[in-house]
Amino acid sequence: MSTHINITFRTILAVILGLIVLIFSGAIFQTILTQSDLMNDYPCLQKTFNHTLILVFSILLILVINKGKLKGYGFNLNIKFPVGKLVLISIVLGFLPSIIIMVADFSEENFPGSDFTLLEKIIYIWLWASICEEVFTRGLIQGFLLPAKHIGFNFMNRFISLPVMIGAAFFGFMHFMLLTLGLAFFAVLTIVIFGIVLGIIAGYYREQTNSLVPAIMVHMCFNIGGSLLGLFA
Repeated sequence: MSTHINITFRTILAVILGLIVLIFSGAIFQTILTQSDLMNDYPCLQKTFNHTLILVFSILLILVINKGKLKGYGFNLNIKFPVGKLVLISIVLGFLPSIIIMVADFSEENFPGSDFTLLEKIIYIWLWASICEEVFTRGLIQGFLLPAKHIGFNFMNRFISLPVMIGAAFFGFMHFMLLTLGLAFFAVLTIVIFGIVLGIIAGYYREQTNSLVPAIMVHMCFNIGGSLLGLFA
């Protein structure tokens, strides 16, 4: 019974840690945004700064929780995973929600990054956002829940652990913030659902390799897939 209580408490605490990162980084971002003309003139700079704050707060919390060490939170170089298969799956999964949203006739004019140049998309969305968000969700949140990795269920001969599920759910649900940009609920819900799927795949391979490398790669390819319609429109 005490073990279940500890796991429940750790799960709640993991969610709280995630909210702390989002709240504090968001507060600082909004403060700087209201005082900086440069930030307002360059949307790509806004996104970069916001994600950098998330990255910094995530690493700081990991260091505090883990007594000054990053070990156990995915900061490990490991490339022993099916790269080709994951690249293909991730690009397709990223492409599908954009197709669904287009078929449902929702405009992309308010989507974050829709007004970026190709170079800006490559640097700020495909690469930097993927790194920052993976350190946050698969690094901090999933890493904090590592003691619960024996809890989970089997799906298609794969064991999906509680840390993977919580990290994926948090990642997906945090995209509901897109509603504040005026996006249609169905469009945001589509992004949330596919975000959870992405999170499960990224989290599974992060857990299998003890590395954020496959998670970042999956995330990056997912973002590339989501940009394909815009590139060829």
